[in-house]
Amino acid sequence: MSPRRLIYWWAVACALFVGHLSSRAHRVDRADRAVGGNIAALQSRPSHAFRLLLQEELVDAGDEQKTDAEGSDDDGPIMPSIEDDDQERASGEKPLCYYDEDVPRLVSVQTWKSRKTRPRESITLMTQLSEDRLGMLENQCRTWNDPIVAMVYIPLFNRKAADDPIIPTHPNTTLQHVIEGIHAFHYFMEMTAPCVLTIELVGQFTDPLDPEEYPINALRNRAIKLAQTDILFMLDVDFVPATDLGMPSPGYRDPAVYNQLVQLTSERKALVLPAFEITNRKQELVMGQNFARQLAMAGKRTIRDYYLAGMVDAFNGNDAPWGHGPTNTSRWVSILDEATTYRAIYQPKYEPFLILGRQTTPWSDERFVGYGGNKIAYINQLRGSGFSFHVHPYGFTLHVPHPKTKAANTFVRAKRAGASQMDFLRSLVEQNIADGVFVPHTSFCDTQIPENEAGEP
Repeated sequence: MSPRRLIYWWAVACALFVGHLSSRAHRVDRADRAVGGNIAALQSRPSHAFRLLLQEELVDAGDEQKTDAEGSDDDGPIMPSIEDDDQERASGEKPLCYYDEDVPRLVSVQTWKSRKTRPRESITLMTQLSEDRLGMLENQCRTWNDPIVAMVYIPLFNRKAADDPIIPTHPNTTLQHVIEGIHAFHYFMEMTAPCVLTIELVGQFTDPLDPEEYPINALRNRAIKLAQTDILFMLDVDFVPATDLGMPSPGYRDPAVYNQLVQLTSERKALVLPAFEITNRKQELVMGQNFARQLAMAGKRTIRDYYLAGMVDAFNGNDAPWGHGPTNTSRWVSILDEATTYRAIYQPKYEPFLILGRQTTPWSDERFVGYGGNKIAYINQLRGSGFSFHVHPYGFTLHVPHPKTKAANTFVRAKRAGASQMDFLRSLVEQNIADGVFVPHTSFCDTQIPENEAGEP
């Protein structure tokens, strides 16, 4: 194609994009104006509002719990008191686990750490991905101003002992190519994005004919091990978070607000972030990704406007409403000017994204590999360990559109055929939780999480 034709088609694409944005702005009366105006309005609010209202919840916890036990519909802010046995578990001691030699054995290839400094009042976003999803990690790195710990996974295979490992899923890509590519990506994020990014590239020697056993929970546990902040945020790589949890400035940078978050999470109160998705699933993927990043940075007022206009909705609200239904997204969008949490009552198959305390976050069960059931089982594990779930008043996440993965399609086919191993494992784990005998299987059982070293990335 000639340079003149390339320029022509580039101009056409730009014109279509501008027209698309203009149409969107017309359909949502105040949404585009709110991107800037709402941020300014939020920043003008006193930072202590969030702290004081949560303190009121704690004071009123006894009355609220009594009302709930009498059959309340759970209206109003609730922070239930912790029973005696939960107080023991909330002391900061790491929960029990079972050392299992049969879980995935990951090999650390290389680690890249940011040279940026971070304040003590930071929250570490933890995610995991295959090496072909770095573009999604970039979305997170551009919308999150705090540390990110990203575990990047590659399957490996040795043809001969003397050969360098090959990557079964990418026969024309060597391990050195992957290392060089991630090195360039990390440097680019260091120079252009606000996140404080740590990447660990890990591999697993696997059967070249079946390299799809993605060790999702083993990767999550390695991220927990690498995190250095008191508060953790577990998020899948195909979601973007609300910048700074959407809180009024200075938000959790205020030491008193941050200390309260640390206290709440140390008491096994998990903070839920509502999850949204763009309703137009047929739009061009790059446009959808840009739209998602814009909304994540704009804050709650803007996401509310688009929600009321029908342009975003609760994630999987139609396909799998049980996944985020207990979060009660419609209630969250109705609470606009109050820094008040409310209780999310656990239901089977609930799988929200959570803010947790580092010292009380349990290991994930590393027997879960591939796609399906792992997060549902983990949320049930938290519930069985005495955690309660409370919806954050400002923070949210937004799904970034992408093509369906091969692993997801394989899981759906196996589930329909009644042959999903992960579904069977989830049922076994949930029964063990109900019987009070569950402990996660992990290779990290004898690993102590290091003490927090404030000031280091």
